[in-house]
Amino acid sequence: MRLEADLVVDELRHLAPEVRVAGGSFAHWLPHPREVPRSDRERVLLTAQKQATGQCLTELVASAGFPAVEPARLASGAREWPAGCTGSVSHKGTTVAAAIASTDQMTSIGIDIERLDAEHVPVLRGLDLAEQPSSVANAEGRVILLSVKEAAYKALDPIVGRALGLSDIAVSWVVDSPAGCRGVARTYGVTLDVRCSTAVPRWIASVALWPIARHGHDGLSIGQIS
Repeated sequence: MRLEADLVVDELRHLAPEVRVAGGSFAHWLPHPREVPRSDRERVLLTAQKQATGQCLTELVASAGFPAVEPARLASGAREWPAGCTGSVSHKGTTVAAAIASTDQMTSIGIDIERLDAEHVPVLRGLDLAEQPSSVANAEGRVILLSVKEAAYKALDPIVGRALGLSDIAVSWVVDSPAGCRGVARTYGVTLDVRCSTAVPRWIASVALWPIARHGHDGLSIGQIS
């Protein structure tokens, strides 16, 4: 079976047109909950999620011109992307997503999708979110910040060469809008472009990009990310 189109995966494509994104929903693969004993439901979900992630990754690398083979998982848990490529994977519930880019253009990338249990999402307008998520006043804001930091962590962890936690990553917004924000994430002298969107109801899509042009540089103008 194929993955079905999913709006949050489309939003990742919109957020980061510089990279290739694949993914979708595997909800239609699952039997009705009444058909599965309660004790087996988590196992059934995780098995389907693993299969869906494999299909997503296989299609993604094939779309980039590589053999249609799922990238192996390294001992660290990271994926062994094709030579000359960097990538990232995220999943939540019955949705999976993955992104890939050439290392000629991107040093590293990270993506994250999260559920947001709120119909009316506050814009984190003008906030400097360098503090801990617990210091953000509202629960929705904390989830948004954690998603952005998770995307940044995925981009940074494979290549910073030192132990890294979410608390080591400081995020500042440069551009905001009613449906999301763009800005920078900084840690240990490295600066990433970060982008998040809440345009899809009850979802957060976050992207962190480390462009080659920015490798080793700190600072970002609004014109560079608008």
